[in-house]
Amino acid sequence: MTDAAVDRLPPRPAPGRFTVLSGLGALVLTVLTARAVDFDPTGLVTDLTRPNSVVEGLLDPDWSQIWSRRSRRAFIETLQLAVLGTAGGSIVALPLALYATDYGAPNRVVQVVLRLINSVIRSLPDLLWALLFVSAVGIGALSGLLALFFFSIAVVSKLTADTLDGIDRGPIEAGVAAGASNTSMLRTAVLPQILPSYVSFVLYGFEINLRASAVIGLVGAGGIGERIQFFQGRGEWDKLWGLVLLFFLVVFLVERISIVLRRRLV
Repeated sequence: MTDAAVDRLPPRPAPGRFTVLSGLGALVLTVLTARAVDFDPTGLVTDLTRPNSVVEGLLDPDWSQIWSRRSRRAFIETLQLAVLGTAGGSIVALPLALYATDYGAPNRVVQVVLRLINSVIRSLPDLLWALLFVSAVGIGALSGLLALFFFSIAVVSKLTADTLDGIDRGPIEAGVAAGASNTSMLRTAVLPQILPSYVSFVLYGFEINLRASAVIGLVGAGGIGERIQFFQGRGEWDKLWGLVLLFFLVVFLVERISIVLRRRLV
């Protein structure tokens, strides 16, 4: 672009009053919130820079955790929880989403009940599911598997339901006019339209569950989170960060592969 063309560009408009007031309001709210929780920047810096601190462990992580047998077993258990929880939850989520639609529900009662079930499942986060199942079945991988199972239902059913709202109704009307049963209509007129998106949602759910498996382990639901909690309790920050960085690499690799697959599907 030439200098003359640059000179002819219109000046950038000044921020509006609403934008300025919104920014000031957000700044004031942040300051008031920090004062309400007694946020002390000086104390935070002191805690982070003291000997054997979290920052010191981050700067010198223990990479031996990559070859540690216990850490390797925890990683394998994390992957197993994510795969099984995603697979089971996604299978259940598909009919829950299909039969909760206006055209998929056999009657109004079934539609209302399924939508209520979906709402209840979606209202609870993964960590709360883990706490509930740890209390119900005890500490271990089973509680983590059940938590990710229900969390997968929430994620995949929600995304699938949003896709179902925008499909072409023409094949549905044709199936109904031809006398197809409700299940046959869903299988032949609806499922082919949403299948690529549904598989993409399953892969996305697996990414989320892989990350969530580290969090739910902090409450005793198995996986790499239990190993992280062990090092945290002992103050072995170098080992904890070695484990966290390795987990980051694994999640990053899985995410890249999932993104490539989802781009080919959708």
